[in-house]
Amino acid sequence: MSDDLGMTGDLDVAVSTEQRRRATRVVAATAADAEECAELLAMLGLTPQVGQIHKRAA
Repeated sequence: MSDDLGMTGDLDVAVSTEQRRRATRVVAATAADAEECAELLAMLGLTPQVGQIHKRAA
């Protein structure tokens, strides 16, 4: 069974937490503005919280 792009759906899509964190940080660093960053993260199924390394003190 293929999707619109000809992909079979049998690809290994498991992504480690570290890969997700790094991807989030790359998107945030290269996006033109906050709106573009949010849009790109949404396209990748990521959230800004994924890229955080340390929680801020309250």
